[in-house]
Amino acid sequence: MLDVYRVALKVFWDDSIISESFLPSEASLAKCPFSLSDLSAMPGKRKIEVLKECGIHPYVFPIFLRSIQHLTTLKKAGNLAKGNMVHRHLETRHWNSLSYSSSLIGCPNVDSKPYHERFSDIVPQKTTEDKQAETSNSNISVHYNGLMNQGATCYLNSLLQSLFHISAFRSIIYQMPTKEESIELSRTYPQGTKSIPYALQRLFCMLQTATEAVSTTELTESFGWSEADSFIQHDVHELTHVLLENLEMKLDSQSASCNTDKNVKQNAIHELFNGLLENYIDVDEVEYHGAREEPFYDLQLVVKNTRDIYASFDRFFQAEVLDGKNKYCLERDGQKRYYRATKGVRLKATPLILLLHLARFDYDVVQGEMKIFSRWDYYSTLDLSKYMPHVKPADTHYTLCSVLVHSGSNTGFGHYYCFLLCSGEWYKFNDGTVTPASLKDVFGDNFGGYHTNFWGSEEPQISTAYMLVYIRTSQMDSLLRPIGPEDVPKHVIDQLQREKLDQERINKEKMEDYLCAHVQFLQPRDLMAKGEFSSSRRSSFQKQPSHRTLRVLLEAEALPEFISFVEKIFNIPENDQLLWYATLPSHGSNHDMYVQLKPHIKVKEISKGSNECYILVTSLTSDSLVISEDENSEYQLFHHKLYDPLQLKIFFIGSTVVRRSTEEDAKISIEKIGKRVREMIAILPDDSKKKYKHHLQKHHQAQRNLKSSASVEVFKCANSVTDGVCEDADEGGVNPLRGMPTGNLTVVREVDNHRYSECNILLSGDVLVWQLEISAKDKDDAFYPDVESFQHSFRHCIPVEIRLNQAPYYPTLVSTELGSSMTYEQLQRYVARMIGESDNYDHVRFVRHNPETELPYFMKAKKKSRPTLSMLLTPASHSMEYFSRYIYYEYCKFPVTQIEASHSLEFKLYNDNVKAISSHWVLMSRESLIKSESIFRTCVKEIQKDYSTGAACKVQNREDGTEATSTEGFCNFIMNLDPEEAWKVLRLVDVWKGRIYNVLERDHALILGHQTFEESSEYRIERIPQPIPGKPFEEQFLVQVHHFTLKRQRKDPVETYGEPFSFYVLNKELPSELLRRIAYKLEINFAAIVDWKVCLVKENTVLETSEFPMGMQLMHFCAKECYEPNQKEPAKAAFVGLDHAPITKRIPKREEKILILN
Repeated sequence: MLDVYRVALKVFWDDSIISESFLPSEASLAKCPFSLSDLSAMPGKRKIEVLKECGIHPYVFPIFLRSIQHLTTLKKAGNLAKGNMVHRHLETRHWNSLSYSSSLIGCPNVDSKPYHERFSDIVPQKTTEDKQAETSNSNISVHYNGLMNQGATCYLNSLLQSLFHISAFRSIIYQMPTKEESIELSRTYPQGTKSIPYALQRLFCMLQTATEAVSTTELTESFGWSEADSFIQHDVHELTHVLLENLEMKLDSQSASCNTDKNVKQNAIHELFNGLLENYIDVDEVEYHGAREEPFYDLQLVVKNTRDIYASFDRFFQAEVLDGKNKYCLERDGQKRYYRATKGVRLKATPLILLLHLARFDYDVVQGEMKIFSRWDYYSTLDLSKYMPHVKPADTHYTLCSVLVHSGSNTGFGHYYCFLLCSGEWYKFNDGTVTPASLKDVFGDNFGGYHTNFWGSEEPQISTAYMLVYIRTSQMDSLLRPIGPEDVPKHVIDQLQREKLDQERINKEKMEDYLCAHVQFLQPRDLMAKGEFSSSRRSSFQKQPSHRTLRVLLEAEALPEFISFVEKIFNIPENDQLLWYATLPSHGSNHDMYVQLKPHIKVKEISKGSNECYILVTSLTSDSLVISEDENSEYQLFHHKLYDPLQLKIFFIGSTVVRRSTEEDAKISIEKIGKRVREMIAILPDDSKKKYKHHLQKHHQAQRNLKSSASVEVFKCANSVTDGVCEDADEGGVNPLRGMPTGNLTVVREVDNHRYSECNILLSGDVLVWQLEISAKDKDDAFYPDVESFQHSFRHCIPVEIRLNQAPYYPTLVSTELGSSMTYEQLQRYVARMIGESDNYDHVRFVRHNPETELPYFMKAKKKSRPTLSMLLTPASHSMEYFSRYIYYEYCKFPVTQIEASHSLEFKLYNDNVKAISSHWVLMSRESLIKSESIFRTCVKEIQKDYSTGAACKVQNREDGTEATSTEGFCNFIMNLDPEEAWKVLRLVDVWKGRIYNVLERDHALILGHQTFEESSEYRIERIPQPIPGKPFEEQFLVQVHHFTLKRQRKDPVETYGEPFSFYVLNKELPSELLRRIAYKLEINFAAIVDWKVCLVKENTVLETSEFPMGMQLMHFCAKECYEPNQKEPAKAAFVGLDHAPITKRIPKREEKILILN
């Protein structure tokens, strides 16, 4: 109870409010038998009874009740100084519970309202003036604007608000030259700007002048972020680094273009935020003192096991002694020696604005990344003179101006908001909401720690400070000086004002929209899809530019309004214009005819009750074709498509205006129109060869993951016949043209979707589908010889994306829709023609997609078992009831028909240092037995043939040349090896997921489950392991050595990976000696693998070896035959395991890294 008394006296007591006569004696309190734990577990009534037993006056019950809660909330007991109970940088009045100013702690565990009523004579009553002032203040609105949250951009909003309220930073942004960007935006509005400085200027100007929350969409678009990126929460500390570095780089480029002296540093961002650290190493023994300067944007302070900000700074600058095995190495006179040294960091220069990142997140082996909730105090002022005694005090004294808070219990989730000191008062900026904040909100609520909930259990305070922004106190007046409207660039204000007036105009027009129509004007080249010209309504997929849209009254006469608009926008003279609109059909076609616009037609007659419609603009000089000069002749509009049976695509090639007599024979008109169509085909791009040699190219760029994000282009490819191929950028920049066709042209008239008729009649608005004659050599590749059969198959089409089976990117060949009944051979011919291998179509083999792993299935798709496309897209797992979208192709060395009828063996050649040298492929007759003599004879002959013809890569060079030497020697050995004797020195190893399963050599027969080689296995040919020379053979033990790591949270914790190998172990050899020999075999520096653990593994049993002879440990672990390959159950075989993390995973990788692309 004495602890409670001290807290009540130091924290809550105020002599000006309560008399000291109410204080109990310490002697009476010392007799209290209850501990703090007992008090915290008591209900409220019981606590009051205890207070009465201790002789405490009822007037001060609320103070003691709050003191008990204060102690339990802090999760501390005992000495006040040790527990840091009192916040030494806040006065007692801020903590007082009875004064009517805001309290910095929570409410007590009992209702204290009756006690407050009794204290009416003690607590000073509010005067009338105070009440009037309070009433008037409550009506005052906060003159600060918030930022809208786009989805998960609270971290961005908090950072932007902190930077905006630093006047010096805002002034730097306003002074960056962006007039050119403003002019560009005025031309492209409403499209956003790609200039980050200009987007920041516009955002800051709106924050400074607007009266409501401002959107950050334009800024994130200038970052190059998509809408989906706005729903990914990032780390605010990482964003700070990326944004400041980007702005500093832009300022450097601007300074370089304006200043010829490169030695002068004029970067204002650098001057504001950059400080300087000095990393040093002192070796007193030889009087060596080394130092290296390191600039910083922010300092990261450790929160774990520290009490407050000063304790974290002490740990940050704490020196480390390098001694024992960790001595410092110095090289002098060509000799390396190790010395005891002191290593640390010093603060050499402090920035004007000090950013402090609090390490609230830590990594736990079991739980992964987790948040630290321990209490950690920070203060309104910060004094760093202790760490820079040689600097004047004015440069080391800082004042807190911003607190960025993370609220949440998980690293990847939660919410960010900030507290800012504005004009001497604290405010809370929570996205679009800005409210005044008390000192309790800024400090006490964000220190972290634990508190007791209603049920008496402890729970963490999830809202904790994550970043602190301190400003040098001596520079606060200049850094936080007021920024007026005159400081904002004039071109920014002018552009925003224009946009505001435009928006007001648009809003006014929306109110009057029921009286007007929005008419969009198109040209034939704009009709890129068949749906675009089959109706007068607006397309939902393609929006027209605003400058090609006319807003006109529905009652107005259409022709005069349209003619003047077309002449202005398209620069087509009035006497050269032909305008067309849609009307209901008068014949069997369901397409809307395009009728020539004549005088005296009102706009409402064209729009047919809608407020939106299309007008097609054609020119007499460029788009028309005169067939008849008869007085009864009239202009008619026809649209043309081209069906290409080899590419399985229908192209829209354009529109023509024809002047013909309605009584003229349609066949004569078709013949004359055909000449113009040939000219249109001749200028079409020929993209049939664009994917040639796709299977031979090196694809360096990673393909996009269509499951996580799909672009609009891919969406169109998957849903449109005319956009079948997702093409790569052409290297030359321009595709070759098709040229003038020489074959016969046939044509049909599209009556409606998937129905066609002969061209016995022609009406304006008809869609004519043309097709070139198929040559004799291409007949086998034309699966659907006419458009009707193609459209019939299209009714049963399924989306498919064909990718090259080339890890790790799997580049896309084509994304389209194909008939589900398409046969394996037809799909082979389709892909082979696309990659330029039509004559060798049977070399194309397909692999199914595994939806569970998002990778190719390890088994190849057989022609007999997967005869159609629908079967190829059926997942291997029976739990998947839907078609997969992806299929993989590979171009094989042999025809697929021959591969499936033979023993097919794909293998890699490995040298003695467990390095893959080259890949090879052999076929053997099914009638021959798989024996070591025949296999190695065939394989060695194939290797020697590939090496002699240059079909295989012989040597993998390395910078130090060691690997090249060993590999070259092994290659020479293979080239000089007699194929008939190869079975005596080589072996075939079956590897699967980093484990040796089966071995075929002179002493072991290969176990094959399907009487042939397994496609799922990784086969390799290598030299038979040789015993250790100079040691008795009976003292050696051949074991399989596998790399592995433990995944304890899984059912099968042992995960093998990498390149396994066989190795002889001496019975009397120690594990450390074995590891050293392994390092020599693998050509790895022993220092790099000294931390690897040598273990004995069998199934899920893992035993780490001790420094005893290996032979004894191997035999005690399990029987000798368990270490041999070719087990009936290979997964139960024992092996020597090297426990270490995969080398490729040692570099930490952040999945969602913040990128600013512009």
